[in-house]
Order: sequence, then structure tokens, then C-alpha cells
Amino acid sequence: MSNNRGNPGISFVDHTCCGGVVLDEITGQARLVLIEVDKGRHPQWLLPKGHVNAGESFEDAARREVSEETGIPVSQLDVLAYLGKIDYSFPPVPRHELHRKTVHFYLMYAHTREFTVTQFTREEGIASAYWFSFDAAKEVVRYDGNREVIERAEIILEQLLARQGDSGREAG
Repeated sequence: MSNNRGNPGISFVDHTCCGGVVLDEITGQARLVLIEVDKGRHPQWLLPKGHVNAGESFEDAARREVSEETGIPVSQLDVLAYLGKIDYSFPPVPRHELHRKTVHFYLMYAHTREFTVTQFTREEGIASAYWFSFDAAKEVVRYDGNREVIERAEIILEQLLARQGDSGREAG
């Protein structure tokens, strides 16, 4: 936590988080997973993400958090690419703190299609996880930042598929 010299009554609380856009296949028909978060407000669909533990790499944190929030085992998640980061802040509670969050996202492939919602995930406010097409996911996600990351993932997937097509034609 650091103090804001311009406004001595407000302190900043900085958070570093990581998450993933997880694909069920590496094709033009790929779907991605969103989690349904319900913490007593209106349920909302989000990309899985969470805090980085001390000494943990961003990539490892992203895989762990996706696993914790979807039930997909870490061993079943392959990182394909770094998608960049988003930054945002949220209202202070208590009123003298302003929370600033940086979230690093990775494009991932899941070797399984099954989710496991556990007591832990329910306690975290996660009601379910579901596979969505890219278009449907962009429509239902709650925040613009999530939508932007999904759009980045779609572009990277297209580039990966184009490279696979190029190497397939070269081999022929």
C-alpha cells in the first residue's frame, strides 16, 4: 500500500493478478471458458483470474488460478501465448483506500472439457463454469477489459492457425 501525495487522505492498494482465456480446441471453432461469479449481487460472467502468490511466476499463477476456479487440473492446461495485461481500479472500501489491479492474461489450451465446481470455488463466489463461442463470450462478459482480452485471444488464435496452415502447406 502506498500513499498518494496529491491526496493524503487516500491510500492505494495495488493488486497483481493473472488469468487465462482457456480454449477447448485449437481450431476456428474453439470455445473459451467463462466463470459465473455470484457474490450476492447480480451474477456475472468473467474470465478466470486471481492473485499471484509470493515467488510465483505470472504463468504459474495464471494456470493455478484457472485450475482453482474451473476445476481443470493444472497438468491439463498448456499456455500458448501471453495476451498482455489490463489495468483498472475499483472503489475504496473503506473509503480511504483506492484499489488498483493489474491482471496479466495468457491464452491456454485445456486437454479436458470437464469442470469441477467445489466447495472452495463456491466459497469464492463461483457458481459455475461454461464453454462459450468467442462471439457469445464477448456478448455476456461483464467488463470491457475482459472483452478486450477475449478479442486479443481471438487474434492470436487466428495467427496460430495461420502458422499451422503455412507449415502444413510447406510440408506438402
